[in-house]
Amino acid sequence: MRGLLLTSLAVLLLENSQATAFVSYGNVHPVSYHLGSGPGINTTSPYEGDIELSPSNPFLTLDYGTDRAGFPIFSAKSLSGATQIEAKYSEEYPAISLPQADGPWPFTVGLANAFRVETFELKEAGNVQSFFVQGGQRWQTLRLLTNTTITLSNIGFNSTAPLAGPSEVPVKLATSNSIYNRLYDLGAGSAHVSCIDAGNAPSTWEITPDGALIRGQTTAQSAKGADFSNYTLTFSTKIARGGTGWRVASGQNPFGAYFVLTSNEQSFLNTNRSLIQPSTLIFSYGTSLYDQENIISGPIHQYPLKAPIEDDSWYNISTAITPEAYVVSIDGDIIVSVPIAGAIELAANAGYSGTGSAFKGSFGFGPWQDQAAYFKDVVVTSNNGSTLYKNPMTSEDTLGEYSVAPLNTTLCLDGGKRDRLVWAGDFYHTVNVVASSTAQWKYILGTIEFLLQRQLPDAPYRGLVPIAPAMGSVPEFSRATGTFDGLLDYQDLFLAGIGDFYHYSGLTDEIKPYWTQIKTLVEARLAFIDPFSGLIAASPELGNRPAVSFLGPANGTAVTGIMAYALEMLTPLAHALGDTAAADLYSATSANLTQAINDKLWNPKLGVYSLSLTAPSNYSINGIAWAILSGAANSTRAASSIAKVEELKCGIGYRTQSSEACTEDYQLSPNTNGFLLNAIFKAQRDLGLTNLSVARTQLDDFWSAMVTQDQYYSGASWEYIHPDGSPGINRFTSLSHPWGAAPTYVLPEYVLGISATSAGYKTWKFTPLVEGLDLDHASGTVVTPYGDIEAGWKIKGNSVTVTTSIPHGTSATLIVPKGYSARYHGKTYHGGAIPLIGKKQVKVRMMKRN
Repeated sequence: MRGLLLTSLAVLLLENSQATAFVSYGNVHPVSYHLGSGPGINTTSPYEGDIELSPSNPFLTLDYGTDRAGFPIFSAKSLSGATQIEAKYSEEYPAISLPQADGPWPFTVGLANAFRVETFELKEAGNVQSFFVQGGQRWQTLRLLTNTTITLSNIGFNSTAPLAGPSEVPVKLATSNSIYNRLYDLGAGSAHVSCIDAGNAPSTWEITPDGALIRGQTTAQSAKGADFSNYTLTFSTKIARGGTGWRVASGQNPFGAYFVLTSNEQSFLNTNRSLIQPSTLIFSYGTSLYDQENIISGPIHQYPLKAPIEDDSWYNISTAITPEAYVVSIDGDIIVSVPIAGAIELAANAGYSGTGSAFKGSFGFGPWQDQAAYFKDVVVTSNNGSTLYKNPMTSEDTLGEYSVAPLNTTLCLDGGKRDRLVWAGDFYHTVNVVASSTAQWKYILGTIEFLLQRQLPDAPYRGLVPIAPAMGSVPEFSRATGTFDGLLDYQDLFLAGIGDFYHYSGLTDEIKPYWTQIKTLVEARLAFIDPFSGLIAASPELGNRPAVSFLGPANGTAVTGIMAYALEMLTPLAHALGDTAAADLYSATSANLTQAINDKLWNPKLGVYSLSLTAPSNYSINGIAWAILSGAANSTRAASSIAKVEELKCGIGYRTQSSEACTEDYQLSPNTNGFLLNAIFKAQRDLGLTNLSVARTQLDDFWSAMVTQDQYYSGASWEYIHPDGSPGINRFTSLSHPWGAAPTYVLPEYVLGISATSAGYKTWKFTPLVEGLDLDHASGTVVTPYGDIEAGWKIKGNSVTVTTSIPHGTSATLIVPKGYSARYHGKTYHGGAIPLIGKKQVKVRMMKRN
């Protein structure tokens, strides 16, 4: 039930006949609150009972303790008259006082509210639920705008995510270091907000007999107009509240010429009157009318109209793209001719945003904040008068065309509030986080299905998947809406995630339906192996142009290492599916790639793997990490490379690359540092690394910033961090990003020490990390298809007591640390491996040798 009280269009919620059923997780309410004349971080009052807002106490600050997601709700028990309330939402506390909180999010349509501020108008008591999802926030404020009194109760969210806390997830970890325990919990918090059930992201558009009713949000663009240029867009619109908005010459993500037409009726008291003036056409070229720090648009131009624009009246609007101007007409009369020269300059310098041209790109619709309008009878004509496009906007098929179709696949996003895209590269971390926290494989399988549904069947991108498709997109328009040749190593991270999924889960039958598509993607990526260097470089199908990757340049250590790792992790899956030919190919190719890394990229003078063939004196934590994780690095080279990381120190963490300068606004990456953290502990366990100083800095200084600063704490892992420990990329940042949660999967595997040695923990080993982190105990639960592994170790004096359960059907091996001995079943072990007898519970005492 999305609708509760039809008080205004801002809270009007109607069922969508095509939507998958909503998965209810109940309502979540604040932990505490502060009532006063302004916001307050000291929310010392426990939330319970009724709260009255009045002119003397108009400001309510609500603290949910951790990030939450869902449809905002509250009950108005009584009010003294017509009342307006402004709601704000934010992950971090400092942003709650800003005019737009930590938003808006105009980067893409995310099947959620693009704005972090919304206004409610109430004329009678009753229950209220917002039309839009808010994707992730710890903090909320409610501000009384009118000179009235209102009593509120049941404030919170109709949750779209599980409400379980860390103690309620099936996988668990506890150590003698309380900070490490909190770092482990961040992964579950991130997964809860970022993994979404089918049905819990309904369309943000509503199709009616009068056309598409669109409430204020980021514009959504037609997939059919991607290649249009020099056209005229015509449509009919009826303003339901405040204004209407549209865009031309745009990329599929909203970047282009944006127009907002306001009505004469601007009733909300918190409307920005300097920006939103009555009966005015507003224009900006870029993403938004509001600069959100990292999203900058061109200047705002306002054109007051001679005749008033009324709510509830139909207007016919056309926008012509001409060589000199964007020409806007209303009901056949030209009202504004916007010079295009400035847009041409902005388009040329937009980088990855937009189309690179002020004349080319699709068209879209989306009114501004708190506005709402109907759109129908859309027609696009070319400059010679031929019809390029027609849509009455009355069919549900329109939702898929504009990438606002309701979510019908359970999946995981890159983050709860932003970008709310299915980033294929982020999937790698998410798989590992889910395996080590919530163990909800339905989200991982759904994400695999979602991405492979959009795999292209023909050249030049045959076999590739889009790197960041929108939730509301449909496979039919994948070529138009997806990006396939940017960040090409995201294809490999996706493949690596699939391999890791099988490694943890052992779910052969579940992945089998996708095997042919997975092999097709691998085939496409193998075409990028340079026949001369043996490293990952470019593909003939893409004209052999240099591949753009996230981890590092072509012919580099990182991009070659991740490919080698992905192939190695897919080899057991190929064997399990009886595809010996694929298994042999993947294993041999992986070995060739790691050999090429050692032959071509090891720099003995620096004692580290080079960034690439063209940058031999530079190096990166990505290169070091993937040289180790892929198996390329031996113990000597791994230790030498990790020692070089100390030269990358920048504030509380480590820079990604040696050629980058450490500045106060440098973006330290939990994503890339997560690869490194995993690699360091793998080197410790498998290659005999004894120095964990870099890993300790990462855990004790870098990741700890996420849990020791209450004003920024979200209960989830962050996207970026500044060298001083504050969140990176300012208000644009995400404080719930699974790609930053590596401690969640590193600590159970390497500190507790439970790791699968065959798929699904059919065989596994227990390698307790009793030295290196100054811990005296660790315990935890690991979920397997055969049952839970309950394990722990505890140091007392010179002895270590190890306990574990062995699920029926599995075989376990205890690895006795170097310098320790143990006696088990009548046999003494001086280090090495102890095959554990298949009893339900096992207890072994190890002694440190002098």
